[in-house]
Amino acid sequence: MPESRLEYLFDCYVHEKCSAEEEKEFMESLTNSENEQSVKELLGKFIENTGSDLEMPKQIANSILQNILQKDKTKVVTLNSKKVNFKLLLHMAAAAVVILFISGVFYWIFVKENRDKMTASVIPSEKKSSISPGGNHAILKLANGSTIVLDSIQNGKIHYGNVAIIKQNGLLVYDGSLPSKTGAPVTYNTLTTPRGGQYQIVLPDGSKVWLNASSSLHFPTAFVGHLREVELTGEAYFEVAKNKEKPFHVKSNGMQVEVLGTHFDVKAYQDDDYIKTTLLEGSVKIKRGSVSGLLKPGQQGILEMNDNNVIVKNADINEVMAWKNGLFEFDGADIKTIMREISRWYDVDIVYSGKVPVRSFEGKISRDAQLSEVLKILELSNVKLRVEGKKIIVD
Repeated sequence: MPESRLEYLFDCYVHEKCSAEEEKEFMESLTNSENEQSVKELLGKFIENTGSDLEMPKQIANSILQNILQKDKTKVVTLNSKKVNFKLLLHMAAAAVVILFISGVFYWIFVKENRDKMTASVIPSEKKSSISPGGNHAILKLANGSTIVLDSIQNGKIHYGNVAIIKQNGLLVYDGSLPSKTGAPVTYNTLTTPRGGQYQIVLPDGSKVWLNASSSLHFPTAFVGHLREVELTGEAYFEVAKNKEKPFHVKSNGMQVEVLGTHFDVKAYQDDDYIKTTLLEGSVKIKRGSVSGLLKPGQQGILEMNDNNVIVKNADINEVMAWKNGLFEFDGADIKTIMREISRWYDVDIVYSGKVPVRSFEGKISRDAQLSEVLKILELSNVKLRVEGKKIIVD
């Protein structure tokens, strides 16, 4: 027999016997700070009394997690696996309850592998330095070699010769309607985002480009001739203005993307082992040397850094575009992949002090989250982390 109303509601909910009113009462009790200790004891008792791993329907698992973890405006993401190990989920939920009442904010990510090795003990890290997420930060290098830190200047026109450039918060607009002098040499600018930075630019032909962190775009201040060509390092999303007379080319690490007018993402960081081109709309051709591949919407072309073969596969568009939409999104990502993303967005260095933990993660996290909140999620999967200044040490 349940000894308390909360225990009764928990038992009732787990076995899907709750009425609508009882379910509402149960969910409200999970986020009531007065019930913190009771909830932890209840979860602990259930784990102890569960002799074998049970399976819990996805919607039940999601509902409990969301109501334990969600508070105020916290963004909690649904689990993607069809069935969730209930015993592990309760361990994590118990740990999440502790953190919930300490921080009041939490973002969920689901650990897919090594489930049996997880434990419920999560000790919030000692005071972590407050490291905020990235934002609209970039440096514009002009053709004469001078640089402009865009964060430090006000919105409005940037005076630079005959080139009309307008700054609007995190956006640069190049006016391509102005006539260029006949015979004048083509000049180039470079827009660079640091770690922890992102920026948007409208090129002289009207094409729109979103630059991710640690990226740069080298481009002409006017497109002359029969070709529009830019050079990219890092990652950018392009919405290319249509012009059948002037194909648009993106060069990156020896690879070239050829388009007429389309929407696509190129990810070409030098510390990754690949270049990925993902097509959302239109048609693109990717080339490196004598090797090429044609992409259709929804497909991704992958070039390994040390291999000229082009692998074409169906893409997870939501995962690819997550960064532009203000999210980290992972589908089976390992620790190193996640830490590279964290390093780029939070401007921190990553150090591995020992063997890299084997974990696979699935889920979404807002890029507006403080670094400490993101690290708490990794701690739930028993990944041990230390923060020293602008350095994260993975033990």
